[in-house]
Amino acid sequence: MNTGNTEKLLNQILSILNTRQREVIDRRYGLKDGKAITLAELGTSFGITRERVRQIEAGALKELREFIKSGILNDFVKTINEHVKNLGGARREALLLADLQLLLNENPSPIFDNQVRFLLELNGYPKYSVEDKNFYSYWYQEDAEKKKILSFISKLVKYMKAKKEKVLSHGSMDKVFAEAIKPHNLKDLVALNFISLSKDFHINNFGEFGLSDWAETNPRTIRDWAYAVLKKEKRPLHFVEIAGAIGKYKNSDKTINPQTVHNELIKDNKFVLVGRGIYGLQEHGYMPGTAKEVMMRILKEQGPLKPKDLMDLVLKERVFKKNTIFINLQNKKHFTRLDNGKYQVNLA
Repeated sequence: MNTGNTEKLLNQILSILNTRQREVIDRRYGLKDGKAITLAELGTSFGITRERVRQIEAGALKELREFIKSGILNDFVKTINEHVKNLGGARREALLLADLQLLLNENPSPIFDNQVRFLLELNGYPKYSVEDKNFYSYWYQEDAEKKKILSFISKLVKYMKAKKEKVLSHGSMDKVFAEAIKPHNLKDLVALNFISLSKDFHINNFGEFGLSDWAETNPRTIRDWAYAVLKKEKRPLHFVEIAGAIGKYKNSDKTINPQTVHNELIKDNKFVLVGRGIYGLQEHGYMPGTAKEVMMRILKEQGPLKPKDLMDLVLKERVFKKNTIFINLQNKKHFTRLDNGKYQVNLA
């Protein structure tokens, strides 16, 4: 189909209506300007009651449904049904409309979207499921298939909740999908299509997949984003760098205030101050404490160490100046040098 064919098809169908019916349908469904309006608004515009507008609309729809029995919509609907069938029998509305722009060689616009919605609603098939708190609006073919899709999504949610990882990289995503869809005998493309119907899943700006209510997958607050950035970078960052990275990963033109980020970091013990204004994640092995406290803990865990070995271990956890470590090591109140040149925590 060439550009504009959907509109030509629609005009051909609507041509059977009288002037008043045509105007009601055009404005009620936003078929000309992309703005659908209510029955009450139409009534005010025409100077008639809302109920009278409803009667005109109902009469027009009845005539149109009778007219399309001639088969005028067959090719249009066949194209859509074949596409939806190839995707497992359902397709999220926003994605279907984007698909149809390519399949029908149409220009993207609210008018085109409304025209497609109207023609499908008029035809009555595929069927339409309205958006709710758990699912986006979508079109589907059979009730039995819909039940299978919802069952698959429900089981996948339970499977994801049982996973220890809170986000899945591309590699682990492949493994999870393979495990999750195996009992359902689904192709990867079909499984991904079904997942797109649900609001329970989310792919973040890092390309990581998980449940929408996981802060790691779907960061909402500055603290969530700070955690996501440090986990992605896998290294400590200054809070100013963290603020800049948040803005970058959020793809937002809004500047992230570094002080706001710093205020969030100091409130949560999963963020560890490893240097002046520099923070790392405790789960990455960074531990809180002064240079002396870090050194004492490492020596207690590792036993006596030579200065260089101790320094290497300390610097893996914290951003200290080497001189700071050496100065602390000379404090005989806390550290003792052994005859072999190693140091241990002062046991006296």
